[in-house]
Amino acid sequence: MGNFNIINYLLLIITIATTYGVAQPIEVEHQAKSYLDDNGRIVGGYPVDITKYPHQVSLRHKGFQGFPYGHTCGGSILRADVVVTAAHCVYNRLEKNYLIVAGTNLRSSNNGAITRVRKIVIHEQYNSSITNNDVALMFLDPPLPLNGITVAPVQLAKENEVPVAGSKAVISGWGTTAPGGSSSNTLLAVEVPIVSNERCDAAYAVGYGPGLITDAMLCAGVEGVGGKDACQGDSGGPLLVKGKLTGIVSWGLSCALPDYPGVYANVPYFYKWITKTIEENVGK
Repeated sequence: MGNFNIINYLLLIITIATTYGVAQPIEVEHQAKSYLDDNGRIVGGYPVDITKYPHQVSLRHKGFQGFPYGHTCGGSILRADVVVTAAHCVYNRLEKNYLIVAGTNLRSSNNGAITRVRKIVIHEQYNSSITNNDVALMFLDPPLPLNGITVAPVQLAKENEVPVAGSKAVISGWGTTAPGGSSSNTLLAVEVPIVSNERCDAAYAVGYGPGLITDAMLCAGVEGVGGKDACQGDSGGPLLVKGKLTGIVSWGLSCALPDYPGVYANVPYFYKWITKTIEENVGK
């Protein structure tokens, strides 16, 4: 990987594995407060109502017998019986230990629509060591009660709808308000511009070597400024461009750093895989 430092690279992989979607996030030594707005919201974000993002769901996971289900990741409704999320959110985990909660603004509330997962399909080329091909489908039983107001599917961005650099994207979730900090109990959203894969890879190449950003990824963030990003607990959640699901929160170095954009699974790249996998598994 060129002139990369193996210790720095291993530290990056540890950060990738722990930054997003982990119930017990690591503490990150970074002056993150300087990038938060005055209200301490999700790195420059704002509270939103579920009616604005009715495709957003919370993945609740029970790791041990007797423990309650707790929010671990986000996801997006594709149809009443299918949710898409990040592969690293469900990797090596059992279907029976998940609940899907839709139609609520609150991370810790059970006042929305709740259902179980009958099957999880992870992309067959998912690479956990570099978080590549980070996409998975969750097949639900019973189906969610779609009402078009608080519980509704989102449209997928197709193969020819890869966003250009500078396009406005919106991310949402219940993640932490700072690296290693407390999760938000209220659904939050933030707008971020798309960053080209070339510039994103060049950013991560500094200290870690080139080639981390693949065609299966896309990036977003405020270059040179930071202050807007997803964080721990937002993994698997949606990145929207023009109202379509274009990215899935995947990984990044800490949160909202000015020199390191957030990295997302590239939905247009996975469009055929997603539609084909749904066709093969619905009703089976």
